Amino acid sequence: MSKKGDANNQIQEGIQEFEYRKNIRKKNSLTKEEFQKSNVHLSDKQQSLYKGIRNSTLTVVHGPAGTSKTYTTCYAALALLADKKIEKIIITKPIQESGENLGFLPGSMEDKLHPYKQSYYTTFCKIIGKVSTDMLFATEEIVFEPLAYMRGSTYDNCIMLLDECQNASIKQLMLWVTRLGKDSRAVMMGDTSQYDVRKKDSGYNDFIKMVDGMDELCMFEFNNSDIVRNKFLIQIANRYDKYRSEQKEF
Repeated sequence: MSKKGDANNQIQEGIQEFEYRKNIRKKNSLTKEEFQKSNVHLSDKQQSLYKGIRNSTLTVVHGPAGTSKTYTTCYAALALLADKKIEKIIITKPIQESGENLGFLPGSMEDKLHPYKQSYYTTFCKIIGKVSTDMLFATEEIVFEPLAYMRGSTYDNCIMLLDECQNASIKQLMLWVTRLGKDSRAVMMGDTSQYDVRKKDSGYNDFIKMVDGMDELCMFEFNNSDIVRNKFLIQIANRYDKYRSEQKEF
């Protein structure tokens, strides 16, 4: 077969693949009825964040671990998907290990990225269950995008989620937020008490100062008293804050 014939076949296969995915997405997309089965009840503080995400182009969330930053954000993203306000959820996290180097991970690119998207996956499963979560990943209505490969991309009609922002540089944060396309919104989550990079290499605090006061911005903060994961963590977080304040290197 000629090269021209091969090219035409590839084009046709691409069109068929696109139509197939579009039809599958239309058939299996999360519905309002299915989403409401999750029966999630948000606290007043979580409800405020939920409303902020729905009504803002950029939402910046910061607070200690265990305050439901990721959970509430994922819930809001799924609600927007169920309401057909968006077509896709783009999830991202800096590829950074917590304090120890595990070396090169074996396997395909998907295998290597699995540990970094696992926390998102677990959260989505808690809200809508494993079957619905797997379907949304299979139809690419939820997509994990590594920061390193986002340059040149534009994401329309979606919500972009970036977790662990304290581990990203200002350049990485700017790279991420400037992927924002038409009819899209973005949510940043971070905990400035826990860095897996040198504090001076983090751009999160500088980014927060830079965007503060902008239009269409929701700036949201959780504190230690908002911890819901385990109330014992409130004592730990308060002690850790005191410890950090006494250490010159923090």
